[in-house]
Amino acid sequence: MTTEKNNGIFSTLYGTRICVRKGSAPIVNLSLLFGLIALLTAPWLVIGGAIAAVALGYKFSIARRAEGFCSSFDDVVREAKDNVRNAVDAVTDHNQPQA
Repeated sequence: MTTEKNNGIFSTLYGTRICVRKGSAPIVNLSLLFGLIALLTAPWLVIGGAIAAVALGYKFSIARRAEGFCSSFDDVVREAKDNVRNAVDAVTDHNQPQA
């Protein structure tokens, strides 16, 4: 698989959202990527939670290319890297002794 194809898959999985609502209030809005990882690592928790949510009257929907989540996976990783770098710089700047 090429890197470009992998990025396309990750972008699609990240941009596709699983939405759980109770009435008009959103309860959960997770990426399909996170949902698949959760299903692979803790299937009993995901399946049990889904059954309980349906029994309690929660509504499930899937939103493709959801607003606010339609950027490419490369952009998401780049922004996360910049946010972490800025946070580390802010913390290390405050901890340095003043001359």
